[in-house]
Amino acid sequence: MIVYPAEYLRKARELCTQHDVLLIADEVLTGFGRTGKMFACDLAGVAPDLMCLSKGITGGFLPMGVTVCTDRVEAAFRSEDRMHTFYHGHSYTGNALACAAANASLQIFEDEPVFDRIAAIAKINAERLAQFSDFAVVGETRQIGTMGAIELRTDDAGYLSAMRPKLYRFFLERGVLLRPLGNVVYVLPPYVISADELHGVYDVIEEAVRAVF
Repeated sequence: MIVYPAEYLRKARELCTQHDVLLIADEVLTGFGRTGKMFACDLAGVAPDLMCLSKGITGGFLPMGVTVCTDRVEAAFRSEDRMHTFYHGHSYTGNALACAAANASLQIFEDEPVFDRIAAIAKINAERLAQFSDFAVVGETRQIGTMGAIELRTDDAGYLSAMRPKLYRFFLERGVLLRPLGNVVYVLPPYVISADELHGVYDVIEEAVRAVF
């Protein structure tokens, strides 16, 4: 999980403006509330030229990807000259079912207290992650919004760490679907998760840290 500090994003925006370079924000993971704001760019107060969106736009129900851009970028392709046409597309572009799921997901943001749920998840994340500092095997914990990460100390740290399959099996055997990346355990719960369910996830992670090590 890489979420750049607000200062970094603001500096990137400044440099792009100075050198007339387009700033592209990848909000595939961080978009739609994951960081506590609708987009990570909102935390930094930055408006990118292009933004890549997916995952949360349909609530994770169906695959869909969207690239949005400023009027300035779009204007480069708006012309009667066919040489300006953006000749690009996919067989499933504009899939009606995925678009319907996206519309329904976005409507939920309008009609329901989604950000209250996000704040509640973030609060539990902060509380439970702080408790892992007592374990010598835990090298670092980090969190932003609904995303939490626990980095475990191991001799083969990295994406291919042998710790990953052990943790993955441990979690599945206890009915918890988590996807460790190497020696790092990530928690990205759905916004509909209850407090008891989220505490249950952390209870299993704590059990894994005690048992596996």
